[in-house]
Amino acid sequence: MATNTTPPEPKKNRTLLFVVLGVAAVILISGLIAIVTGGDDEAVPVGSVPASVDGSTPTTGDGIVRGEVWPVTITGTPLPALGDEAVDPAIGTTAPTLSGFTFDGSPVVVDPSKGPVMLVFLAHWCPHCNREAPQIMQWKADGGVPEGLQIIGVTTAVASNRDFYPPSSWITDDMQWTYPVLADSEDSDAFIGMGGGGFPYVVLLDTDGTVLDRWAGELGEAGIQARVAAALA
Repeated sequence: MATNTTPPEPKKNRTLLFVVLGVAAVILISGLIAIVTGGDDEAVPVGSVPASVDGSTPTTGDGIVRGEVWPVTITGTPLPALGDEAVDPAIGTTAPTLSGFTFDGSPVVVDPSKGPVMLVFLAHWCPHCNREAPQIMQWKADGGVPEGLQIIGVTTAVASNRDFYPPSSWITDDMQWTYPVLADSEDSDAFIGMGGGGFPYVVLLDTDGTVLDRWAGELGEAGIQARVAAALA
C-alpha cells in the first residue's frame, strides 16, 4: 500500500490563501454593486459638457465647448425665500451681489450700478418657464422693455435627466433668448441666494442693489410690462 509522502500544507499558508480569496471576493462584489447601482447619473458636474446625439463635442457658435453649470459667488446677505406674504419682506432691502459664468466660461457679473436689473431664473424642464421666456422676448421685440433695464437670464435647477436638457441649447435655440445668461451652480446657489421659491422667478433691482420687486410664476407680456413699470416708477 502506497504511502503519501507529501507533507501537509502549512497552516499559515492556508490562512493566507483564505485571506487573499476573501479580498478578491469583496472586490468582485463591490464592482458588481457599482455596475448595478450606477445607472444614469443625474448629477451635472461643474463645467460639464452635454453629450450630443452624434457623439461630437457640443460647442457654442464660436466653437467653444459648453458647460451647463458653473460656480457662482454670492456676496452679502441672502434674500429671504419668496413666500405668500401680502408685503414681500425683501423689498427695500439690499440684495447680495451675484457673479458667475455663462456656458462658455466667460464671466458674468450682475452690476446694478450700470442700470436697474431684472434677473429671470429659468429651469429648462419647467413648463411655465417654457411659456414665459418667449413672452419676455416678445416684450423686447415689441419695444416694451424700458431703456437702460438690464435683463439677465439665470439657468437654474439643471437636471440632465429632465426635459429640454441641456439648458445652453434650450435657452438659445428653443427660447430664442438674446439677453446675457448666467449658468447657476449644481446646487442652484444663485436661485437660493436670491430667495427663489418657484419658476419662473424674477427679481428686480434698483441701481443701488435695492430689491424693487419679486415674483414667481407666469405673468405674460402685459403682466410683465405692468409690473416692471410700477417697480421702476
